[in-house]
Formats: sequence, structure tokens, C-alpha cells
Amino acid sequence: MAKPRVLVSTDWISDVLADALSGLDIEIVRGTPNVPPGPTIYAKEDWPELFGNTDIAVVSPITVLSREMMEAAPRLKAIMSPVIGVESIDVDAATDLGIIVGHGATPENFLGMSEATMLLISALAMQLPYKEQLLRDNAPRPKVLTACSVRNRTIGLIGMGRIARGVVDRLQGWETEILYFDPYVEQDQAPAGTKKVDMETLLKSSDFVSVHVTVTDETKAMIGAPELAMMKPTAYLVNTARGAALDEQAVYEALKNGTIAGAGLDAFVDEPLPVDSPLRELDNVILTPHMLGHSKDVMDSLPVAALANVGNVMKNEPPLYTKNPQVIEKWKARIASMG
Repeated sequence: MAKPRVLVSTDWISDVLADALSGLDIEIVRGTPNVPPGPTIYAKEDWPELFGNTDIAVVSPITVLSREMMEAAPRLKAIMSPVIGVESIDVDAATDLGIIVGHGATPENFLGMSEATMLLISALAMQLPYKEQLLRDNAPRPKVLTACSVRNRTIGLIGMGRIARGVVDRLQGWETEILYFDPYVEQDQAPAGTKKVDMETLLKSSDFVSVHVTVTDETKAMIGAPELAMMKPTAYLVNTARGAALDEQAVYEALKNGTIAGAGLDAFVDEPLPVDSPLRELDNVILTPHMLGHSKDVMDSLPVAALANVGNVMKNEPPLYTKNPQVIEKWKARIASMG
């Protein structure tokens, strides 16, 4: 009997997973290496080799897996993302085709991002980069301070998923008002101490606006010039989600022109952030290379999750961390049809 065939994309995080998966009784085939910036899109002439007899595909967020590719994989049972994000995978198409999608939604991962969000909020409020530079320049203590406390401020969360809920938990005791906008989470489904509002109210009322969405047609560039203009000139924008959730040029203009006070950005449209990005010229933005919430704890958890996800599917069981659980019955039927 042939070994299960697992496609693993080729980039730094996928390399870690390939090493972890090598101990399983499987055949591993590697995809075309990623060449930054931009995502990996497999050439159509390579599809027969990559997808023709593949049972499981493990692809990072910088590797596109489209409906056409899935249709070229008649034996494909599951698609796995090593991390939380699945925006490079057409999850709707996978669900329609009866393919289950797993991801690396470990507590270490999503709570690490919650901690990263709190770090940016606090650093922006207390102007950490500015104060650090004062010391490095041996500059005198300024007579007038413009930093603020997070206490008594309003935090606006766009999206109420795992990471945002972790932020709410970590804000307990900080004496803040917490607003949220999420059309798919009703008030009675949200954590205690939060208040559901519409987007306009959140933007106009919040001192810190923090983005926690996956990128879909609905959320792509959801924060642009009109939304930024609604924010207070003293407010800060935080994005630890995905760069494509923001209109990056509009954010740059808002920061440059003082429409908002500042921003903390851990994700960008193009990654790594291009060396000529105008965001690098600004002194009112904290920029980190989409790894602020990453730690040894997170990186140790991802291979464990990948092994559990792939191992479960090899036993015809759902992944430990399943992104589209509504597909399970259709997925079982797809597996049964393969014989």
C-alpha cells in the first residue's frame, strides 16, 4: 500500500514542519521555494506532480492554494496551515469540495498575539520608542509630556476572535472601556465587559483601534482614508493581524499628516516590508516584522500541532485545530468516495 503523500511548501516555517513530519510514515514532496516579496503561486505545469496524488497539503500563509489547484488534486483530503492564518487558502472552495482545513491555532500562538497587541498599545501610550531615543541621544528630560496612560482610555477591537478575546482577558484590571465591532459575534456571545458597536462608533470613540480580522473580500483594506478620518487625532492604530486589512498608503498619509497620533504595525501588504516603504521614514509608528508575538513557546507548539493535525487526518479524523468544522460530514463522504 502506498504511503500517504504530503505536499509541504518551501519557506522557513515550512522547513521546520517538514523536519517534524519526516518521522511519520509518509512521502513528503516539497513545493517551489518562496522568493520574497510576495506569495508563492505554483506554476500550472507543476500541478500534476504537486497535486496529482497528494493526500494532504501543508502550506504556509505565503503559498497560494486556489480552487483550481484543489480541483487538480482528486485525492486531497486536507489542507493545513502551520499558523493561525489561512488567507492564502481558498477555504470556501475547500469547504465546497469537501476538503477539511486545519491550522496552527495553538494557545501559545493566538495568546502570544494577544500579548503582542497589549505590548503595542502600552508602548504607544507611553511613547516607548521616543523615550528610549531620549536616553540614546543623552537628551534632557522634556518639560512637557504627551504620553498617556492606558487606564481610563477606550479600546476598540475590530473582530472578536481568539486573539481579540485574549486581549479582553489581558485588559482586565486596566480600567478601560472595551468596544468591539464584529458582525458575526452578537453581544451575548462576546466576553463580559465588552460592548458591541458599529464601525463608525468604534472609530470615533476609541483611543486605540486594534485590528483582529482574517483577510477576506469583506475585510481587505477595511481601514482606509474614510475610516482613518473618523478616528480621533489623538488615537492610535494597532495591526497585528494581516497587512492587507489596511490601505497601507492611506495609513501612511494619516500618520504623516497627523490625522491620527500614531500606529503599531506588525503586518504589511508586502513582507518583508520593502526597504523603500515610506512607513520607515515616520517617527510616529512602531514597525515590527510580523513576528512580534512569536516566541520559543509559539515555535515549539507549531510542529506539535502540525503532527497532530496530519496524524488525525491519516486516521480519517478531523485535524486537532479545524478551521472549517462545518465540512466534516461532506469531508467524510469525500474520503469514502476515494475507496
